[in-house]
Amino acid sequence: MRIGIIDFGTNTLRLNIFETEEREYCSIYDFAIYSKIVENTVGTSLSQDGIEHVIQAIEEHQQACRHYRCDRVECFSTASLRYIDNAEDVLEQVEFRTGIKIKMISGDEEAEYDYLALKSVVDEPSGIGCDLGGGSLQVFTFDENGPRKSASYPLGSSRTAKNFVKGDIPTLEEISAIKNCVAESLQATGIEPASGILFAMGGTAKAIEKLYNAVIEKSDIFSLKNVNIMLKLLTEAPAEAKELIAEFAPKRVRTLVPGLAVLAGVMEKAGCEGMKIYSVGVREGFMESILNDDTKPEPGILDFILGSI
Repeated sequence: MRIGIIDFGTNTLRLNIFETEEREYCSIYDFAIYSKIVENTVGTSLSQDGIEHVIQAIEEHQQACRHYRCDRVECFSTASLRYIDNAEDVLEQVEFRTGIKIKMISGDEEAEYDYLALKSVVDEPSGIGCDLGGGSLQVFTFDENGPRKSASYPLGSSRTAKNFVKGDIPTLEEISAIKNCVAESLQATGIEPASGILFAMGGTAKAIEKLYNAVIEKSDIFSLKNVNIMLKLLTEAPAEAKELIAEFAPKRVRTLVPGLAVLAGVMEKAGCEGMKIYSVGVREGFMESILNDDTKPEPGILDFILGSI
């Protein structure tokens, strides 16, 4: 069975096509189109030009799904629609023009999918994880019984760059403001210090991994000390930083350093001495949830009789 999953995020509209067999799955196609949500948001609404861009991107993904003969196509939105006033209009236009019904997931649902994805690759019984997108930041703690606490914040890399940074590369003062906002946000929602390692996911985090390996060292775990050194190096030489980021992540010149500041802020507030970045994320968690739903046994006659008593 082939399932196409379109992740409608603030930075990208990304399609993954998964080949499934029983409880196993693997990605056979992965392609992203920049969604341009922040650029096309006027006030608190997505412009008609922005909606047209989204529709065209979904239609392009539909063509890929037809080419790969997908048996099922799902689309969900994260913070891309969570913080705009005309989300219902976007949903209606997309469904009318493409036939695709977008599922708007809440911050808590997104954190739950992130947890499912993380547990598919991490054996740790407890810890703290986060998913840094363009529009939002999901943070969750977990133990052997599952998620303990989760929260979503409007602190994605694109949104943070727009709200806190005047130029292309933030100053040390702007970095400090971002970190303070992260600390206050985690404090307000009761995310407790977890120590250990921060398990990070998301496109910005993966771009940061490439840059860290080039600027600091090649390592699976990034120490908080080295992350702050990297922030200092990038902010003290903004022209060189722009060139370097353009080499590794050309579409993230304005958003990568603010995103790094957000992750550093989470590490500091949570008491984590290091961070490890994983390539899984909300799409894999969404896929896990589909498989979990599809593998639930159908109720038998005995269940029906007992349920009616």
